[in-house]
Amino acid sequence: MLIYKKYFFDTAHFMPNFPKEHKYGRIHGHSYELVVHLNDSLDSKNDWVIDFEEIDKFVLPLIKKIDHNLINEIKGLENPTTENISKWFWNNLKNDLKSLEKIELNRPRIGGCIYKGN
Repeated sequence: MLIYKKYFFDTAHFMPNFPKEHKYGRIHGHSYELVVHLNDSLDSKNDWVIDFEEIDKFVLPLIKKIDHNLINEIKGLENPTTENISKWFWNNLKNDLKSLEKIELNRPRIGGCIYKGN
């Protein structure tokens, strides 16, 4: 059974590989929607894959770390593309959420990334 949980956060960043005078090279912000997808069999006691609050235990500390912060300053997010942010979430969740299937990161009205691990 495939389940998912959505989270929302806002960050500031700049793209270090662009000149400072380029719009991507300057500090700017984005709103994001993170969707964490898990795929596993149903727990026989509760008839669910996992309690959504259990997912929160692992995701919310990561959200707190990046929400309303300059994410270039966070280890692993020095080049904060949507792809790298997706991989950062995956790498920080894969050991705790064993049934993690994919990370979906959306920038509303623009686009996003789906990362299924390596």
